[in-house]
Amino acid sequence: MSDRGYRKKRKAYLWGQGAEWLSVLLLTVKGYRILARRFKCKSGEIDLIAQKGNLICFVEVKARQSSEDAMNALSWHQQQRIIKAAEWYLVKNIYGKSDNSQGVACRFDLMAVEPWGLPTHVKDAWQRNENN
Repeated sequence: MSDRGYRKKRKAYLWGQGAEWLSVLLLTVKGYRILARRFKCKSGEIDLIAQKGNLICFVEVKARQSSEDAMNALSWHQQQRIIKAAEWYLVKNIYGKSDNSQGVACRFDLMAVEPWGLPTHVKDAWQRNENN
């Protein structure tokens, strides 16, 4: 890889890390507890897993030039991978591990981050299709 390509890739990586950090900060201020960052399993990856009461949110962070671009950057295939990873996380960490697991709800959120702005928290950005 050329030096220029490396710098461009590194800049994008650092911007993404900053967007994730801002998203963690905003969610914490809103009363969410961060359960995991950059959760990975065979099924996929989840940027953030946060909890507020009995609600567990699986959050995808997208840093783009505009909130609209960020919202459009989440493909159907990405959504499906996140859903599979979320199911794995719930089975391994919630269901069967807690007496309160019956009352746990989950939601898929998007944090759209644009330069020089606070993240836009899109609650329930997509839903799990029961046919999955």
